[in-house]
Amino acid sequence: MIRTLIAVGLLAAVGMVSAQEEIARWDFSQGKIDSVDGKIKMRFRGSTKISGPAGKQYLDVGMTNKDKPEGIEAVKKYPELTPKGAFRLEAKVRLRERTTTKTQMVIWDTNYVLDASWGRHKTNPDSKKGFALILARAKSGKFIVSARFGFAQSLEPAYSAPFDLKEYEDVTLAVEYDGIKEVSFFVNGQFSRKTVLRTGGPLAQAFYPLTIGDRYNSGFSRFDGHIMEVKLTALPDQKK
Repeated sequence: MIRTLIAVGLLAAVGMVSAQEEIARWDFSQGKIDSVDGKIKMRFRGSTKISGPAGKQYLDVGMTNKDKPEGIEAVKKYPELTPKGAFRLEAKVRLRERTTTKTQMVIWDTNYVLDASWGRHKTNPDSKKGFALILARAKSGKFIVSARFGFAQSLEPAYSAPFDLKEYEDVTLAVEYDGIKEVSFFVNGQFSRKTVLRTGGPLAQAFYPLTIGDRYNSGFSRFDGHIMEVKLTALPDQKK
């Protein structure tokens, strides 16, 4: 009986591991900007650097006065960073005292689009690929997490519910896409909002290399603070 229970437990554990597969993770607390497994190579942009005491370091996104690139970028395009099915993108971040007038602060970008710039990118097919995660300041004083999903024929946004966030307060932001049409947002592990996209389906392979902490190019919108960890995980595909 005991052996049977152990076997069942082992099978369940194996099932859990296979159900969620870590695609890539960045843990800046150890002072490195490449992914934890070393497979995704990154480089600094602008004045971005690693700050903080040993073991508690973080990505300190630069504060260039002019509109210049910040954050870190992948040295090349990594196809695995565009999940083929359901996935979860999670980031642990912290705002500093405000240093930019821009309301949108990019955490993850592979499609090079913001709300304010979409009009100029509608004719660019490469911007309708990959995905992005953005923290935005709302007019109410609250914050909203937004995400962009590129399906080649369309680029579709989704938004969390507004929430309060203080400067120098750690917060974990997450978005989940079921690989079909549903997008769910979470703030500090608490469910925020679910959205159903118009098109849906699998993401189109990103044309642009990954940037963490800023927009890929022109009209830069740096994350105004610190990034401690970023994790991309493949989730079980939903059958519907």
